[in-house]
Amino acid sequence: MQTLAPRCLRLIALCALALAGGCASSNNVDPFEKSNRFMYNVNDGFDAVVLKPLSVVYVAIFPKPIRDGLGNAFNNLRYGNVIANDFLQGKMQQGLGDLGRMAANSTIGIGGLLDVATPMHLPAHDNDFGTTLALWGVGQGDYLVLPIVGSSTVRDAPGLAVDYATYPLAWVNVPLAAAIPLDVTETADARARGDVLLRFRNEAALDPYVFTRTAYLQYRENLIHPGKPAPADQDLYNIDDTPPASQPATGPSK
Repeated sequence: MQTLAPRCLRLIALCALALAGGCASSNNVDPFEKSNRFMYNVNDGFDAVVLKPLSVVYVAIFPKPIRDGLGNAFNNLRYGNVIANDFLQGKMQQGLGDLGRMAANSTIGIGGLLDVATPMHLPAHDNDFGTTLALWGVGQGDYLVLPIVGSSTVRDAPGLAVDYATYPLAWVNVPLAAAIPLDVTETADARARGDVLLRFRNEAALDPYVFTRTAYLQYRENLIHPGKPAPADQDLYNIDDTPPASQPATGPSK
């Protein structure tokens, strides 16, 4: 069973990057804006009704040291996706280091509950199949908002299958009685970690949809070309960010 947590983790990164990079937008990569906004609102409604209350209960039940350990373990479970894409990109040294990181945390770190790899000079990396396709020369394509998953692009969307294929529990016959609580806990943990930045997005941005879209595209560009400006043919930052006249200037009411 695939968890909803990656969407929350992605939003954490989006908001953090938008704080650093501003709120310019790019309408030229969003030809499906009307349907994307609809799905954005559906996802936000689901967050308000399900994910946020779930995270509140999670924080109330588990003290922070336990939440930190669970977060480490969930990150470790999904780290195979990073390793696979390291090797697909020809980053052999990084791939071996990331393989060592996952092995150390899975064994000495008690299934990833403890991050013993970082003190061993095996740092964490962020990598996925969308980045691999970009480095292989595949174009970004249009911006998409997917159900539950949230922000994506035509190039990034296939990465969901790779993420699932590299998830160890996808290859194990986990009973529903264990799989459902595991997924619920992972989702609650990710949503709880992103709560402050998600509230900033909703309360401070003139148009949270534009904010999220721009931050996502900036985040992806920075992941593909760390520390470098966007290529000249990708005009991500010089388009007016005023919401369309038919859309409200603020996010969906909660």
